[in-house]
Amino acid sequence: MTQSAQGVHRDLAAAVRRKVERTGQSTPSIRGSDWQTATVTAVNGDGTVNAGGIENIRRAALYQAPAVGDWIKISQSSTGNWLAEGRLVPSAGDAWTVPALTAPWISYPGGGNYQGARYKKLADGIVVIEGLIASNGVSVSGVSNVFTLPAGYRPTATLVFPTINTGNALRQLEVVETGVVRFASLPAGAVGFISISCSFLAATT
Repeated sequence: MTQSAQGVHRDLAAAVRRKVERTGQSTPSIRGSDWQTATVTAVNGDGTVNAGGIENIRRAALYQAPAVGDWIKISQSSTGNWLAEGRLVPSAGDAWTVPALTAPWISYPGGGNYQGARYKKLADGIVVIEGLIASNGVSVSGVSNVFTLPAGYRPTATLVFPTINTGNALRQLEVVETGVVRFASLPAGAVGFISISCSFLAATT
């Protein structure tokens, strides 16, 4: 075999190798399972989401309360089926958010290591609100708004939770589907302290 013929064979072998590699990279049945990150662009009513240009990705049971804009992990099986496994922690971290409280409410200013008002959403879609607040010496009564949760952190319908205030009196805390966190049926008077601690599953849309 001449030297030029050997060169042709080497080039042909290299071209075939590159073709095989490209085919393996683009064909799930050859490549095997794979995963990537993607941003949700649509939430469908059949338990799927669209993300990363891929439609109808089936959600895992633990991926609750999906929302457009979620940064998630998606994986593909060797048969080409896609699965949305759940949210990923953003680069900013998953720290608590301190809400802007509606006057006259403030985080509890008394002594002791008491937690002030804050909230966060867990990877499974559960929203957690916690903290102790006070009315800053101002008399409140009836319905009194505390703060408003942003979209993606709200329940599907108004939820009611029991809570305790000064004197160990039982009161009613509500989280409305519009995101408003409020007390209901408060008797007239200043509130020395009252808890806003509760948790619930966020709405899926």
